[in-house]
Amino acid sequence: MVSKKRHHYIPKFYLKRFSINNEGKSLGLYNLNSGKFIQSAPLKSQAYENFLYGEDDEIENVLARMENIIAKMFYYWTEEKIFCPPPVGTNGFKLLRQFILYQAYRTPKSGNNIMEALNQGAKTLVKEFRPELWESLKNGTLVHENPVLLGLLHSIEHEYLLDFLDCKFLVNLSVLPFITSDAPVILYNQLMEQAGNYMGATGLVAKGLQILYPIHPRLMICLYDSNVYDFGNGCINCCSTESIEEIHQLNGLQLINSNSQLFFDDSVSEEYIKELLKHFEEYRKTAKNINRIINQGSRKFFLTSSEDAHIDLDLTFFKLKVNPNDYRNEITPLRHPSLKRPSQK
Repeated sequence: MVSKKRHHYIPKFYLKRFSINNEGKSLGLYNLNSGKFIQSAPLKSQAYENFLYGEDDEIENVLARMENIIAKMFYYWTEEKIFCPPPVGTNGFKLLRQFILYQAYRTPKSGNNIMEALNQGAKTLVKEFRPELWESLKNGTLVHENPVLLGLLHSIEHEYLLDFLDCKFLVNLSVLPFITSDAPVILYNQLMEQAGNYMGATGLVAKGLQILYPIHPRLMICLYDSNVYDFGNGCINCCSTESIEEIHQLNGLQLINSNSQLFFDDSVSEEYIKELLKHFEEYRKTAKNINRIINQGSRKFFLTSSEDAHIDLDLTFFKLKVNPNDYRNEITPLRHPSLKRPSQK
């Protein structure tokens, strides 16, 4: 059997929803590295790398089987306009949540982020605990033959970390469509942003976590901490917005989170992409890894975390149910006690 050489880290069935005339043949593209706007680019040539998940097709085949089921769900939601997400706790909900988690960690950007965090953390540890090795190692770099696969396998082992999140749809009724990117799953946390403490705020276990995932120019999946937010004034399955500004912010998050490419249908103009860049490109460099040595008496502890980009997000359909002032000056708390990492013996 011939191996599947092209491993698409953004599924073609997903990109089809953003294609020109919804035909699945071409779509709009903006390359952030070259600054090139392409009104009609071949869809099948986007968001793939050769043998990204290995040459034996094992991982690729597992993902393909999942995608076949998810593609049918997306069809019902985007083509049949059945705006009803699977209820929390059902097999459909578990599969959707699993797919979104895998999508977040199966991209080249995720692999790059993992290796950057590992290298920065390792250098902090060496400098503090093995100073005699610092001069010889400070310019070295840890490498992994397949960091994307490393991240994907890590996500498979930690699916439970998305427990205690509800799922609703956001319907876009504005004149501005959603765009997407080569890293389309957005992690955000308006609670901790308003608390003024964003370190660790987008960790999968974080209280106040929001996951924003556009699946069509008119539809977005929202996973969120329902103990922290009221979504759409208590809507049952979905809510809508006509606000151009809200859609513009959400599109800005796609730009910020992207690796190098934005995708969109033919209703998006080059002028709009330039406007998006003017408002949000500066945030692309603001995410950072945090590595600290904490002294407690005679003992030292290593703290590693991150602080993702945040833009003072203002969305009327997400209302806080808690006071952000209660979470100032503290590390982002867990969403639920059961998500606490087991102690190492």
